[in-house]
Amino acid sequence: MPRAPSTGPANSTAPVAEDPPRAGFARRFAALFGLGVLGVVGLIPMMVPAARQQLDAMPEMELSLPSLVVLSFLNPLIFLALSVAVGVALAPRVRLRSHLDERVSGGPPVLPALRTEAPVAVGLGALAGVLIVVLDLALAPWVGGGGAVPTVLTNRSLAITLSGILYGGITEELMIRWGLMSFLAWALWRSIGRRAPQPGPGILWAAILVSALAFGAGHLPAMAAIVPLTTPVITRTVALNALGGIAFGWLFWRRSLEAAMVAHATVHVVFTVASVLV
Repeated sequence: MPRAPSTGPANSTAPVAEDPPRAGFARRFAALFGLGVLGVVGLIPMMVPAARQQLDAMPEMELSLPSLVVLSFLNPLIFLALSVAVGVALAPRVRLRSHLDERVSGGPPVLPALRTEAPVAVGLGALAGVLIVVLDLALAPWVGGGGAVPTVLTNRSLAITLSGILYGGITEELMIRWGLMSFLAWALWRSIGRRAPQPGPGILWAAILVSALAFGAGHLPAMAAIVPLTTPVITRTVALNALGGIAFGWLFWRRSLEAAMVAHATVHVVFTVASVLV
């Protein structure tokens, strides 16, 4: 069973969240990393055509299609491993939770716990998705490009939708929320909030906002491969993705990592439905 947090003496200034990580680091890491790999597998329908196109453009490349696809997975897998390790070590210290992490440590089953959070997660994800679509369409004339700049509704194929649900909803949440946001909350708490027994709302909101901006900036390389990164394109890309990141971060803080995953996946479903309707 997970260790109960130590409260210490009432007048103690020792940070409670510095309790050693719960037992079973390797098992917890393996469970969350395995979940993240499932998300990476969701990229296959997109990576195979991209790798084939790359080989056609560079016939001198002495790689087979399967080899190039496998190599394409290395970066996300490495980043995933680092993020999962950081989250396993730090998230419980700053009172950020994952139902799967707790289950591996002897906690309650995941699905019943997530079932109570699903309505809020789906509702907030749907709201964020609709707001992003509306803002994206409203900003399109300012971004310019005569339609050359893709919107969130562009090319919403089945492959893109599945990769958004699996890679976005699972792997990106493990990277950005479980790994980066947990680290930021812990680092801010250790540097400016050590007298508090746990990170306060201000520290958690700072971690949410910074990780959301990093999440938005992380989409710039993909956009740069399509269109030049002008100031409007950068602003629009970072701001819209950060809007979703704020919603996911709040759910991670107030509910769980899995609730953030559900909301993230819901956003991609909204994008696909909106692409059909609009």
